[in-house]
Amino acid sequence: MPTNELLITEAGKVREKWGKSEANLKQDLQILKDWLKTQKHLPKVPDDRIIELLLTNCKYSLEMTKTHLDMYFTVRSLMPEVFDQSHPKQSKHQSIYSLIDYVVLPKLTDSLHRISLMRFKENSAEKLNLLHIVTYGTNLYELRIRHNDIVMGEVIILDCQHFNMGHVMKFTPAALKKCMLVSEKVWGSRIKEFHVINHSPAIDAILTVAKGILSKKLYNRIFLHHTYDGLLEKIPKDLLPSDFCGDQKSIKELIDLLKLKFEECSDEFDELQKLKVDEKLRPEPLNNSEVLGYYGNFKKLDVD
Repeated sequence: MPTNELLITEAGKVREKWGKSEANLKQDLQILKDWLKTQKHLPKVPDDRIIELLLTNCKYSLEMTKTHLDMYFTVRSLMPEVFDQSHPKQSKHQSIYSLIDYVVLPKLTDSLHRISLMRFKENSAEKLNLLHIVTYGTNLYELRIRHNDIVMGEVIILDCQHFNMGHVMKFTPAALKKCMLVSEKVWGSRIKEFHVINHSPAIDAILTVAKGILSKKLYNRIFLHHTYDGLLEKIPKDLLPSDFCGDQKSIKELIDLLKLKFEECSDEFDELQKLKVDEKLRPEPLNNSEVLGYYGNFKKLDVD
């Protein structure tokens, strides 16, 4: 499978779902690009596909998209633990390969949802850093942008066969909040289903924490499966990798393709490392507590 077939996208169908023609899209993109020119504190958006992806994730709300475009850049300085030294060639990203398998699956669901799959490896708890997973996931999202992977929502599969209480200790409330906030505040991801395979008591501990962070609507989209059979009742096998009783290529083959794609896009990731916000030029000072909930009460996340 060539790297250009890593993701089969249906941008046209997604636009149709939102009732948007090419002319509508072009008009919206121009409005947002004109607005960006007035935001002197922001660097130039490196790719129009970033704007379209955020516009789609924001349900074509121009005002909401403006907020997410600002956060796309701003979060890089607010969360250096995720975004500093985040190039795919650097250790934060590279460390993930030996600890978890993390891929996006090639085909969309009938509902035009993209499936992401994560599987913990044996003896991975000691070296695992949840924020490095966020770094890797962010880089993966950047690859999706370059495939124009606009979708109607996200489906996440988490295989916890080797997940234990050692992992639980790494999933602190603070780390989980940062993880979800990147998903919500930056990407505007709409999580439609979250499937946990090989459910165990260790997962129950994480779910207890998650219940305090997620909205009831999002929490109710979590499905627990003791075996692959339960997953196959929810997701057709023609979408799943061979490791999961599916018809697609194996996870190893998909990871190898991702590695090649990261190499192909190395120059673009070089440019992403240079993106900085000039806070001196921001029209109004940024309130960190409002943006990322670092202080005070934390509002429950509702990723839809």
